[in-house]
Amino acid sequence: MPLVTDNRIHLKREPGKNGAWVNRAGKSQMKWLDGPELVEYMCNAVDQTQWHPDLLAAACARVFRTRATPEEDEKTGNPGVRIETDMEAFHCRQCGFCCRFLDSHNEVTTEDVALWKASGRNDILKWVNEISVNGEPQRYRTWVVPGTQKQADTCPFLIEAKECQQWLCRIHDVKPDICRQFPLSRKHAVMSGCPGFKGLDKK
Repeated sequence: MPLVTDNRIHLKREPGKNGAWVNRAGKSQMKWLDGPELVEYMCNAVDQTQWHPDLLAAACARVFRTRATPEEDEKTGNPGVRIETDMEAFHCRQCGFCCRFLDSHNEVTTEDVALWKASGRNDILKWVNEISVNGEPQRYRTWVVPGTQKQADTCPFLIEAKECQQWLCRIHDVKPDICRQFPLSRKHAVMSGCPGFKGLDKK
């Protein structure tokens, strides 16, 4: 908040509390805000920010915990920000964390489902619920326990290789695109508990 408001607004958190002390513009005393009031206040502050590439890059670097620099688009010349995903430093350890603790159930794409249908993978499709509007598929929900509306807590296609203390994907050759893209960045890995980056606590 001090960054995007050019130090006009400061926040102070208290351990164990969902809120913050805020010194409002033109006020010397701080006021405690939480819940919708805090959200609205912060959104208004961000909305009033005079954004420019340097500031946007600095904000992106903090939010995504990676390198971000102002840069012009080579084709259009429009100002923008280059965000380094740092994926070259990523190494999957096959810990299975991303599959054992699912937090994505609605990201399977039409292309994923089309591939499974073309491949005759009914073993996968029976774990997918199609959400339709007026008879037209709008989105898909995974992984839903067959015959129920209950979403699985763990990917049903994950198996443990105890001899090497790793987890393996039984549908690796046709797994959903969201699985292939995981994690999207170092920040994504940190937030999801993935240990695929070395020295996560040092960067």
